[in-house]
Amino acid sequence: MAGCETLMITSLKLENFRIFTGLEVAPLKPVNLFAGANNTGKTCILEALYLLFGEQAQLQLLPSAFRSTLSTPSQPNTSDDFATFWEALFYDRQTQVPASIEAKTGPDKAQLCRVRTLPDGRMVLFYRDREGTVNAPPPSFTITSSSIAAHLPNPFAKKFIVLSTRLEHPTRDAELYNQVALSEGGEEKLLQLLREIDPRLQRLRYAKPPGTSQPLVYASFAGLKRALSMTQTGQGFSKLFSLFCQMLVSKAEVLLIDEIENGLYYETMPQIWKGIATLAASEKIQVFATTHSRECLIAAHETMKAMPSYDFALHRLQRVHGRLEAVTHDQGMLEVALNSGLEVR
Repeated sequence: MAGCETLMITSLKLENFRIFTGLEVAPLKPVNLFAGANNTGKTCILEALYLLFGEQAQLQLLPSAFRSTLSTPSQPNTSDDFATFWEALFYDRQTQVPASIEAKTGPDKAQLCRVRTLPDGRMVLFYRDREGTVNAPPPSFTITSSSIAAHLPNPFAKKFIVLSTRLEHPTRDAELYNQVALSEGGEEKLLQLLREIDPRLQRLRYAKPPGTSQPLVYASFAGLKRALSMTQTGQGFSKLFSLFCQMLVSKAEVLLIDEIENGLYYETMPQIWKGIATLAASEKIQVFATTHSRECLIAAHETMKAMPSYDFALHRLQRVHGRLEAVTHDQGMLEVALNSGLEVR
């Protein structure tokens, strides 16, 4: 958070946002997993957090952060995005009721983002605290079909990591690994975490072999005579390599993961959760992830039981009388539900 101490988000409240007329999720923990049937708004939760804590450059990439769009990282925020993504942020755009996202980081600390449509069709994001505006005029972004303009920077901005379904570019991962290797104990910590996923891993190297144009990361595995480029390892392994590198060097405060089980073998989920939970605790990163998988949430629950403290909550989104609500399961509730065979996905 710009100019502020790092504080954990304790609750999230949405109004007229996406498919929610109103939703409150509390209490939030250091590690949070959102479950529920299709079209219950799990991805919308991640988008709300992204909006609340994002800066101008990050907001340009939001339409494609978790969804398929026509925009690309080199050409973000197209006119198609304005019509299909930004205008869809409102539960009911016709009423002109603004959408709002509010996060609390303590009893007397609240951070609010309101999204309004102007008479000329532009959209504006205003950022306020509990007492009103943070500045006069308030920090805001104006969104049109061709651009996002910042009038004042977002005072609530947090560094965050988004684990995308798309793999990172291998040269970016190589530079991240180089930073990890140069940090005290970083390489050893990364190797230990990755060996939980594949015990055959012996070492990692940042190298540019003859005949190649860019340095990459090469992994040596027991039983193989030659090291493999990280691009030639399995998608799940390279995805976790990239995530763990980012968590170790980014100084991020929040990690957003949509459908965490995608591309990952279900039997490795306990080791994956152990790696994420270990780094989240050591690097002080609050985790928000979604899943459709019962195996995934069981792995998260069992992993967190084995940690020094159970800093985990499952939030199940469900429809009750046509309205979406969040039911938060703590350790005791989740244990009873799983032992009773109740559906918690």
